[in-house]
Amino acid sequence: MSPPVAGPPPGWRPAPRRQQKDAEPGAFTWWDLGATLFYVVGFLTGLIGLVALLPPVNELLTGDEVQAQQGTFLINAIGYGILAAIAVALSGAALWRSIKAFSYLWWLKLLLVPVAWFASILLNLVIIVIILGSDGETSENQEAIDAMLQAIPLLAAVAVIGILGPYVEEYFFRHLLIGKLSKYINVWICGAISVVAFPLIHFIPALLGMADDLSFVAIVPYLTMGIIITVGYIVTGRNLFYAWLLHAFNNVMSLLLSYFLVPWLGDHAGELQSTFWLASVIG
Repeated sequence: MSPPVAGPPPGWRPAPRRQQKDAEPGAFTWWDLGATLFYVVGFLTGLIGLVALLPPVNELLTGDEVQAQQGTFLINAIGYGILAAIAVALSGAALWRSIKAFSYLWWLKLLLVPVAWFASILLNLVIIVIILGSDGETSENQEAIDAMLQAIPLLAAVAVIGILGPYVEEYFFRHLLIGKLSKYINVWICGAISVVAFPLIHFIPALLGMADDLSFVAIVPYLTMGIIITVGYIVTGRNLFYAWLLHAFNNVMSLLLSYFLVPWLGDHAGELQSTFWLASVIG
């Protein structure tokens, strides 16, 4: 008589492997459409600039150069503040679902945030400096931001440019354009649309014929940023929180470099112009 074979008891099944959950962005609503129209008509076309007519803002704008930059920043802060409040109100439930879904392999996702940022800089250097042989071209959007940074404190910049701005853009370009649109169109097709649309939003004056800074070299950093955030958003289960984290990390790191590293290097920063330009691009 042969000895009994060791093994699981009859009817035993292994516990299912834990998998990445989808954050379930939900269906596109009329409120989402209203927010999009407000973003396009009110913010991108400069209608929010009517805030400049308010006496406190107008006084800043008509002051010296530093005050004018502070006034410009205040207009952007008000605009992004309103848009962020709308975005959070409309996507709060989806954001909470994405935070809960983030718990799967959270340590790996956090590790990949700085890795993705550094990889984007290397990729941009290869494309722009090595392949295209260019020293880089700064967009008017980036130049305007750099000018504002000279007149505002770091914490204010982090709050608006590092936190609010990224959430607003992730709400529109990932949550709506990919997450909700993918209910009707393949998610990777939606991703491709988002990747194309994201860089162009930073060149609105050029698209309207009011600037001539639209070139492939200038677009590359925004294009690679859009690709990295889009891929991160999709592979983590259409996770709005993770997309926001990737975007915010890029902007905050760019701000820290602009406020501390570049001034500290002084004249030597010019020797590394291409590297610092690519590392300080704010999306």
